Amino acid sequence: MITALDLSNQVRRLGHYVSATVRSGEEAVRLAEELSPDLVIMDVNLAGAMNGLEASRRIHLKRSIPVVFLTAYPQVFLDDPTEMQPPGLCIAKPCSRADLRSVLNVALAS
Repeated sequence: MITALDLSNQVRRLGHYVSATVRSGEEAVRLAEELSPDLVIMDVNLAGAMNGLEASRRIHLKRSIPVVFLTAYPQVFLDDPTEMQPPGLCIAKPCSRADLRSVLNVALAS
């Protein structure tokens, strides 16, 4: 959760609103449907039975909300790019503020 809190603070410092921070895939799906955010930053590894890949699929199917993945292992997307949801962006952990700014600009422009 420390990574999520740090990321939330970085996103806020870049001038964006953070509507929620969650720990599980199930909670991510429920809140994305309820809050309908402009963008979801999704860790691949989440607590609970549903990982970030499955949660992102469900979010995209229900609301077509763009998902940017956050992972320490971006190789998973190089090995199987079909795992990504639009806009097809990934941030490697740990990420710099410049990387985060760039990815958010691209994701929110699409």
